[in-house]
Amino acid sequence: MNGCNPESGSSGVIRLDTDLCIIYLDQAAAAMLELPSSSPVGKKIDEVADLANLGNLMHGGISFSDQVILVGKRRIACDFVPIMENDLMVGGVLSLLRLIPDNGSDTDDSLKEILRSTSAFMNFDYDGIIVVDRKGIVVMVNQSFANLLDTTPQAMIGRHVDRAYRNSQPSHLPAVMESGKPDLGIIHYFNGKQVYANRFPLIKDGRVIGCVGKILFMDIREIPLIARQLQAEPESQVHHPAVNRKEIFFKYKYDSNSIVGQSRKIQDLKETLLRVAQKHSNVLLRGESGTGKELFAHAIHAASARHYSPFVKVNCAAIPEHLLESELFGYAEGAFTGAKKGGQIGKFEQAHTGTIFLDEIGDMPLYMQVKILRVLQEKELTNLGSTKQKTVDVRVVAATNRNLEQMVKEGKFREDLYYRLNVVNLTIPALRERKEDVYSLTMNFIEQFNVEFGLSVKDLDSDAWQIFKSYDWPGNIRELRNVVESAFNVVSGPLITSAHLPEQLTQLCPGTNVDFVGIEDFILASLGKKDISQIMDQFENLLLRKAVEFCHGNKQQASKLLGISRQGLYKKLSRQLGGGSDMDTSEM
Repeated sequence: MNGCNPESGSSGVIRLDTDLCIIYLDQAAAAMLELPSSSPVGKKIDEVADLANLGNLMHGGISFSDQVILVGKRRIACDFVPIMENDLMVGGVLSLLRLIPDNGSDTDDSLKEILRSTSAFMNFDYDGIIVVDRKGIVVMVNQSFANLLDTTPQAMIGRHVDRAYRNSQPSHLPAVMESGKPDLGIIHYFNGKQVYANRFPLIKDGRVIGCVGKILFMDIREIPLIARQLQAEPESQVHHPAVNRKEIFFKYKYDSNSIVGQSRKIQDLKETLLRVAQKHSNVLLRGESGTGKELFAHAIHAASARHYSPFVKVNCAAIPEHLLESELFGYAEGAFTGAKKGGQIGKFEQAHTGTIFLDEIGDMPLYMQVKILRVLQEKELTNLGSTKQKTVDVRVVAATNRNLEQMVKEGKFREDLYYRLNVVNLTIPALRERKEDVYSLTMNFIEQFNVEFGLSVKDLDSDAWQIFKSYDWPGNIRELRNVVESAFNVVSGPLITSAHLPEQLTQLCPGTNVDFVGIEDFILASLGKKDISQIMDQFENLLLRKAVEFCHGNKQQASKLLGISRQGLYKKLSRQLGGGSDMDTSEM
């Protein structure tokens, strides 16, 4: 296990588990937070402090140094290092360094500003990334970069970049900051390897605030491989007069860091995704509408060896049936009336050496399924109106919310194509099955819409959160995003309240808070509005919470008090409470 000594050289220490829940904090940290040392234990750190952009880095296991979090109106400088086991993050240590005085002695050169400057060219899943401040101190580094030096981010963070590099040429980042000009396509010697890198000065208001180094190729021996991929492109892509290469080189928009959620289901799914991505097999994504299937398709491509090549999306339900064949396979000049001079290449050729994402594959007509099957089996296609066969190398990621097995039985989907697509099957859970992620998803959308709307919304009030936790979200993440965006159109203060939520949402979740009403009044208020199962579920919810509160969070004592096993209590808590902000259902 890669660890660190949390007590050395810091004013306060907070230990976090895999889900960034607080499992320990010392007296110095409790004093800095102005909270009793026991009260935050079991809560997620982002419930105690406003982490802003730092939260995504912590969830991604990225180390950072001397950055600012907000606790109430207090600004606290802190360091974060993940705790790793077998290359997986099992927790982390957040060190609270000092209070930042209100006179603004810190500058705006925080990691928040640096992240805004670098967001366009960062991919933490694959690229080696290092960020230094104006003094040359390493303020952020990811595992990929540390691996080049056979070290850990913990050993590099907070050190001057020249002392952080081992067995390597001196860093050129300080020189880039002095010149204020980027170095692009530079070969640098790292620990016995020659890497291909870019270096960018970070400039704000006309002054340099830091520098970022990005490794493009971990070893320049990768470059001939990429050259062979480009040389392998179909001739029509390179020389076709009707094609602009820039138009077809669709890069992925998201990676696995874009998948928000700390539930066990999502964490397990992300781990599986990263393993699957390294292979070349076709993948079938299953899930209800709005669960984020396209996001997962992007993440698979981003983590694969094909991420240098195009990612091309096709919505099989959105393209008119009579145009689908020409869109997928292209057409030759003169193939039909109105055809472009020189013809048009199709989506499969555009995705050559990369990934094609066939969304809503269940809506593809049967005659097209036969043609798709030939491409998958023979790796060949023929443009519409042509007799010339072309070879293509693509990985197919398909997605559907339909029951393909039933469609196969009914003769609406070809069995042979089903088995070609269903080599690896990833099912994305509905939001109602992972309600513990509603909080992190909501806060992520709030952060996005604050930028888009120019607002400073901080949170939801307790009534709005109760509605969010009680609602089943049949439209899944897409519906949650729409609800938050709708609230941003009417909110005027720092909190979203139930009054800012769509009427249909509040009508479906009336009177959900029964903590402070009598049992008889609760029953009378529920009769005629809910069925008996809903009333019993809500009462069990209250009973479970009160039992755990009575035992001061000790779930083993609470299970004995209720006369059930500890495992049974965990199952009930997970089902009833959905992991919302009121209670942590993980073992303490």
